[in-house]
Amino acid sequence: MKPVVEGRDTTARCAADAAFGLTRSTEIPAVQASSLASMVGQFRRGERSPVTVLRQLLDDIQADTAAINAFCLLDPDQAMAQAHAAQARYQAGAPLGPLDGVPVSVKDLVAVKGWPTRRGSLSSLADPVAEQDAPAVTLLRNAGSVIFGKTTTTEFGWTIGSTNPHAGVTRNPRSLEHSAGGSSSGAAAQVAAGWGAVALGSDAGGSVRIPASWCGVVGFKPTFGAIPLAPQSAFAEFAHLGLLTRSVADCAWAFSAMSGAHPLDPSSLYPRAGRSLPGRCLRIGWAMQFDADEMLDPTIDAAFRQFTSQLGAQGYEMQPVDLRTEGLAEDMWRVWQSRIYESFVDWSPEKLALLDPRLRGVYEAGAGLGHAALTRSRARLRTFATRVATLFSDIDVLLTPATSQVAPRLDAPVAASPDAENWFAGNGFAFPFNIAQMPALAMPLGVNASGLPFGLQVVGRRYEDEQVLRFAAELELHLQRTA
Repeated sequence: MKPVVEGRDTTARCAADAAFGLTRSTEIPAVQASSLASMVGQFRRGERSPVTVLRQLLDDIQADTAAINAFCLLDPDQAMAQAHAAQARYQAGAPLGPLDGVPVSVKDLVAVKGWPTRRGSLSSLADPVAEQDAPAVTLLRNAGSVIFGKTTTTEFGWTIGSTNPHAGVTRNPRSLEHSAGGSSSGAAAQVAAGWGAVALGSDAGGSVRIPASWCGVVGFKPTFGAIPLAPQSAFAEFAHLGLLTRSVADCAWAFSAMSGAHPLDPSSLYPRAGRSLPGRCLRIGWAMQFDADEMLDPTIDAAFRQFTSQLGAQGYEMQPVDLRTEGLAEDMWRVWQSRIYESFVDWSPEKLALLDPRLRGVYEAGAGLGHAALTRSRARLRTFATRVATLFSDIDVLLTPATSQVAPRLDAPVAASPDAENWFAGNGFAFPFNIAQMPALAMPLGVNASGLPFGLQVVGRRYEDEQVLRFAAELELHLQRTA
């Protein structure tokens, strides 16, 4: 029987996929065997131990951490105790889960029991250490992860630069004069530097995917609620926890251990039945029309167009999509200002004075917003989310550039925008899918003439995280074969 997608004959495209070496199964292609899967397999067979892996990792970080500054906290003693416990479990033939013995870092917006949460801010220096793990950290521990440190973030995650008042500058391992991106700055820099395979980040407007693109790694923001997030913040309906890894296969491996519901996050999701989609050919939309398209770097523009043309030549059904929305970045920025105001509204003047002056300026702008203007912006964001969801009636996945530019120099604005503070206006490919709460993954696409990386973004319907991961793995294989 011919495979059909909503009444369309897709035989030719499926045949082209087979000839090209692309699969439609739920398995990651074997040629892309996950380094995480390999590591865990070696642990099981006794060929490597969690203790030696962690020791080498800590030695590597110690040798070069000052140049990149990816971590605001390392706890070698606690981590080594966890690694020894994992090693004992493997020796007993009783590993906890798919990440047993694997070193994992946590972004410094997420609570880890016994550690401070500084949030990149001088205002948090007097805060007590966390009394309990955040739900996502609990899931990591339940899977056996070795939690070894906390990575840097911009102050309270408010922007996409890679500097904060508490830890200073985090540099891009691809070029130390350039930004690592944010707000998951240290997580992206850590993975790009080769210091561990998995980092837990967060993403309320692109904070996993933008630094992933700028540092040349994979960054995955799953469906809203797929990884439980608590405590809730003022950015609740935009905020997602996500992962940064070296490959799509590693990302899929780690995500399998982290998705699930938790009572502290009412939006979190229990695993859904039927998450593995049937083997069928995909209808692929591609878009370069958001608020950022007029500022798209010519190198990224050319590489993205060439990539989508290659897919079309291999028999994929490619559909150009126009999602241009006038003023979307301005609406998002207005709502963002209001949420920053909400975050600090009960603070004393003395505590507010400890914030970076730029963040304090955004707070003050939020305090002065008119109710009517804010209400209209929120309504337009909801309308946009509905528009995007409707679009996916006609496509299965959507491809866009991950960012409109490569990493800027550390001494340059983070966005090529007339409004230097409104970073949404210069990086418009990421935040729309926080509004829509859809799974979106950034993965390396190429580098410019200076060797700075840039990425491709793969977006799917809500709850179809596995489809995004599987298709991204196929694209990763394509890029490896054509490199």
